[in-house]
Amino acid sequence: MQDQDTPQVFLSYASPDQERVIPFFEALEKSGFNVWLDCKSIMAGQNWDFEIKKAIDKSNIIISFLSESSINKRGYIQRELKIVLDKLSEKLIDDIYIIPVKLDDHIQIPSQLKDIQCISANSNNCVSSIEEAINFQLNKLGLATQKTQRKEELSWSFYTKKEQWDGLPGYEVELQFIKLTSEKYPNIHEASEYIQGELLKNLFACRSTELDQSPERFNYGQEKYRRTDTYDAHCSEPSITGRVISIQYAVHWYGAGAAHPNMHFCTYSFVMEPLILIDSLEHIFIDPPDALLKIQELIRTQLKNTNLGGEDEDEQFYLDADYIDRGTEKWSDFESFVFKEKSIDFFFSPYQVAAYACGPQFAEITYFDIIELIRPEYKSALNIEHITYQKMRALKEYNLKV
Repeated sequence: MQDQDTPQVFLSYASPDQERVIPFFEALEKSGFNVWLDCKSIMAGQNWDFEIKKAIDKSNIIISFLSESSINKRGYIQRELKIVLDKLSEKLIDDIYIIPVKLDDHIQIPSQLKDIQCISANSNNCVSSIEEAINFQLNKLGLATQKTQRKEELSWSFYTKKEQWDGLPGYEVELQFIKLTSEKYPNIHEASEYIQGELLKNLFACRSTELDQSPERFNYGQEKYRRTDTYDAHCSEPSITGRVISIQYAVHWYGAGAAHPNMHFCTYSFVMEPLILIDSLEHIFIDPPDALLKIQELIRTQLKNTNLGGEDEDEQFYLDADYIDRGTEKWSDFESFVFKEKSIDFFFSPYQVAAYACGPQFAEITYFDIIELIRPEYKSALNIEHITYQKMRALKEYNLKV
């Protein structure tokens, strides 16, 4: 029922290279790593598109196998790379998140990966080099988590609940819970209990299908995933800024009979002492209507300047401006947010500010840009009062120059 989570390594490759990639999977698995490879990890009857996107979100490290096939082929491998690069932007500059491995030595590395050290599959120590990089990053992540937990006097761990039932429709649910404990913040366990309750609502909703069967729409001759409601919620490491903790979930789901799977984000932010849920971003501002206008301006500008193409001028294209405006009209459009050290990060699900094919979108607003709009209580809770003085000095210096 409940399993302790282990770090996952995702292998990305073009389908013609499958036979060349399988030996790497076998070697890494033999060394004790939790490795995900589609042809080994997706079971018959599962929705492969859904499972791949879900696996990328859950993985700590991505090994990208590059070849003539993957570099020159447009299609799913390119979509995988875009998803991975979007997640790379969230990592620290010295994190090892993508490990490029060249299956063909003569190929040119994609421009998005040109600054990342690449390994040749033909070198004698290729597998050991990959293992060394994985171990280094997993050790770094573990040490960083321990350091943060000691500094903040707060501990957390994760555990997963899985449940499935075969019916017309059936359901499959996987929920990752976070457990928070602290002597400094004695009520913090209530935050994890609150999140658990919110996640369980979705499990209860899925269970209700047992009493609401639709044999007129579904039958056992169909592929199983097409007659199965699927819901998967996976949690990222918490972000702690001052006395505020933010927890972000990526939720992948598929409604039985739908044309394709989808995903969205759920975020939870709490002031830890006293323990208060920040259930809407508007609550942190002195004048919410003015703050909404400012946030709309900053977010829309970022999204409209997001280049979804390549470096060549004829490959560049951008998100539709009207689509962005429609998806950023009201406070509820900004409900997925995380407080970071220097900014508030925003997450937009597919269909919200762009077409489904463009995938999820991300933006951030620095505290420097909105510091005068934030209520004093939240400046203190976030430990960002000093930014007020930084901005005053910057404005003073600017006015003197002008």
